[in-house]
Amino acid sequence: MRSTLLAGLLVAVSLSGCAGRPFTATTYRPQGIWGGYSEKEIEPGVWKVTANSNGIAEMGFGRNMAVYRAAELLSGKGFTHVQILDQKGTARQVGIGGGSMSHAGETMVLIVRGANSPAHPTDCRAKQPTACATIEAGTVMAQLAPQLHITASQ
Repeated sequence: MRSTLLAGLLVAVSLSGCAGRPFTATTYRPQGIWGGYSEKEIEPGVWKVTANSNGIAEMGFGRNMAVYRAAELLSGKGFTHVQILDQKGTARQVGIGGGSMSHAGETMVLIVRGANSPAHPTDCRAKQPTACATIEAGTVMAQLAPQLHITASQ
């Protein structure tokens, strides 16, 4: 009886995906058991935005979530642009029994601040200057919303 209930629950979970995505795939939301984003103001006007995605989500989902959240956060504070002062990301891979590796999720950490011009950050904190950039918040959000499966109702 117990194994029948467990099997039924597993089938229900596997069939309850949204738009072809499994129920357990990371979605755009605050950090939770399946991943998500978080942010913290680390000094006045400078934010650390972190996003984690699991391996069920598409590759690049964690990175895109961090960039979208930074744009959403700073546009909500009245800025038109996001200056990325530093970024660090990791992608996790797993292999079973020496077999091929598969995507197991990713983490992206951005250090950002708001701006109202497209000027490049003058105080890049990254080891590689090419890791710093200024992006237009509204454009980035419009481009990434479909990739993150964000609908107007969210």
